[in-house]
Amino acid sequence: MDLIELHGTLATLWIVWFFVLFTGIAVWALRPARRQSFDAARQIPLRDAE
Repeated sequence: MDLIELHGTLATLWIVWFFVLFTGIAVWALRPARRQSFDAARQIPLRDAE
């Protein structure tokens, strides 16, 4: 296996890893259990300064 073949293999593995990571983060963030914390964070800019 020379450097050119290794580059192709690593590029393919990087794309697969990125897709799996992105999908995992999206599933984690969009779970119904996280809705309450996102609703609270959404209101932060609208709070009055104390």
